[in-house]
Amino acid sequence: MRKKIILITFFVLFIINNAFALSLKVSIYNATKEESLSRYPFEIIIVNPKEDGRHEVLKTHEFRTDSTGTFEGKVDVSSGKAIMGEVNYRGVSYHSPLVEIKKGQENYTLDFNVYGITDSGENVEISQRTMMIVPHDEKNLLVFDTITIENNSKFTYVGKFNDKTEMNQVLFIPLPVGYTLTNVQGTDQQGISTLVGGIVSQNEILPGESSIFLNYFVKSDISVFDLSLHGGDDSPLIKSLSLFFQNKEKWKVKSSNLQHAGERKFEGGIYGTFNVWEGRELRNIKFRVLAPSYQGFFGLWQASMLVAFVTVGFGLFIMKDKIYKWDVIKEKKKLERILARLKDEADKEDLRGYYMSFRKVLENRSREIEEKLKS
Repeated sequence: MRKKIILITFFVLFIINNAFALSLKVSIYNATKEESLSRYPFEIIIVNPKEDGRHEVLKTHEFRTDSTGTFEGKVDVSSGKAIMGEVNYRGVSYHSPLVEIKKGQENYTLDFNVYGITDSGENVEISQRTMMIVPHDEKNLLVFDTITIENNSKFTYVGKFNDKTEMNQVLFIPLPVGYTLTNVQGTDQQGISTLVGGIVSQNEILPGESSIFLNYFVKSDISVFDLSLHGGDDSPLIKSLSLFFQNKEKWKVKSSNLQHAGERKFEGGIYGTFNVWEGRELRNIKFRVLAPSYQGFFGLWQASMLVAFVTVGFGLFIMKDKIYKWDVIKEKKKLERILARLKDEADKEDLRGYYMSFRKVLENRSREIEEKLKS
């Protein structure tokens, strides 16, 4: 019994030492209407930060702002944890910055903005796209793709329903043919759908600037990598594009609408010297990478096929007379069989007069063939 009392006392002291009621002030501001959200519900999420950057949700508290659009109250949180505010406004979830709880600090403030919504994408654009292309082997390229998006309005863009894809589409990002997406950062991966010519994001775009980071492989069995990007009317215009190709011996790059901008050396993250191609205000980008094993249109395989076609054609030309003679002989033998059958039936049924006209036509054709064979 005494041991139980000691354990319980120790546990209570541990909780008192590590958990306390911090003073929290929260404000929610509608930046579209430029006014506070009064008496509006929100949540305070207590999380446990992990070393790998993820967050484990420990507990959620529900509160409501007052008539001035603010909240002031107490929340029990252990030191070393973190808190974050979340509010759902017009169907869009908004989050305040993550705040770590420090031992000895009792007062904390969370401020975040919400916005009205719009389905007009006229103020949304890809201001910068940077693709870093690294040869993996002669059949695969590795691409690190950074897309910077700007929403130059005071409304959150929620997209429109696309009849072709049968889903609500917020943003279409064109990708090269043969891509295999391996990683997505900067947006909710659950809202990303992969298509043949790119990816569709269903995640809302808030006002201001945001970035999406993509990693993917581009595969080619013929060592010709088509990294062209084909944007449609449903994809925003790319205002600025930079393609960095890591210099490799005997690899070649071709582009008809991007300008070569020299070389650039990287010493952090991805090492090496890269050739750079740039473009402005593009919707369709033409860019190809050729591996060393690619020998052009008339490579070994193509040359072999050409030789085979020429050989077959020459053989047919030489053999055309013999082929014609074989066909004529076949026709003559067929006529002989028909004439023999007509003669046999005419003798049995006494139909010589009835078959006479047919036999003359066939006999004349047989004589013509005989003369052609002699000539």
